[in-house]
Amino acid sequence: MSEARPVLVWVIGRGGLLGSRLAAAVVSDLPGSRVWDCSVPRFSWRSPTIGDQLDAAAEAFAAEVTRAGIPWAVLWVAGAGVIGTDDHILDAETRCWEAVLAGLSRHVMQGPRHVPGFVFLASSAGGVYGCCTDPLITERSEPRPLSAYGFNKLRQERLFAAWAARQSTVTCRIGRISNLFGAGQNLDKRQGIISQISRCLIWQRPVHVYVPLDTIRDYLHADDCARHIAHDIAAWRQRTAAAVPSGCEMKIFASGRPTTIAQIVGGFSALSVKRHPRVICAPSALGLQQPRSLLFRSVVPPLFDRLPNIPLQIGIHQVYRHQMQLHQQGRLSPP
Repeated sequence: MSEARPVLVWVIGRGGLLGSRLAAAVVSDLPGSRVWDCSVPRFSWRSPTIGDQLDAAAEAFAAEVTRAGIPWAVLWVAGAGVIGTDDHILDAETRCWEAVLAGLSRHVMQGPRHVPGFVFLASSAGGVYGCCTDPLITERSEPRPLSAYGFNKLRQERLFAAWAARQSTVTCRIGRISNLFGAGQNLDKRQGIISQISRCLIWQRPVHVYVPLDTIRDYLHADDCARHIAHDIAAWRQRTAAAVPSGCEMKIFASGRPTTIAQIVGGFSALSVKRHPRVICAPSALGLQQPRSLLFRSVVPPLFDRLPNIPLQIGIHQVYRHQMQLHQQGRLSPP
């Protein structure tokens, strides 16, 4: 990692769970690299002018790339969609992604041709492979979405692939990410079962689960995911000065640990607290959009087997401790 050359990095979605970790990982894991301070401090995602905001930001980033004269990376880790999100919100999210690609073409691609770039799209492994029947899903598995959310993620990927095919100096990466968790997850989203159980436990409320307790998922700590993406960027920078590959490279980012919801509930029961989670299994229409088992493993280099992942129990404790601090400060909203 120490041999990686400096990169100027624009993290779109920097205020989110993964984006905040990525900004830190760029500094710690990519020596000499820096995160670009976007000219638009906070995008108004639902504003009718969001396309203009993203275009203006791309123009400012292009000017900084030209001034710095070093390799650049744009990391899209934004998005408010989850399984069950309304179609118009999913469509708006995709239009924002299209605006970013258009801005890169209009401004960044017109800069110095000798400066290579890297563009990353955060996608959803669970959404894209929702109907996949492979017992162990790899990059060779066929994408088979089950929900509108999954179909929308696949649509974003295909838009990206079409854009990438027209580029000659940019490496493009699609990252299909398993279930992210960690302290600071947005509790307004209908996702993040670890964060939701923790909040219900603190407020002494029952948690409603709409899938069976033996449902298997792969839970990846946001810190681990950010570090893996940073290592992916470093691997890109360390490649020989060969021609930039055309099209999109796709990689799965996952812990490789199968975990049931029952095991997560047991993890909270193991905390040294007097409370224990109360779980109500209540099947719903959303449950029909959730497969029983999703297991992932990446077979695309760089492989991260040697990078230690944060153990699930430690991650659960971190989430609970963080939310308890918020609760004591009167800043944890009730479920």
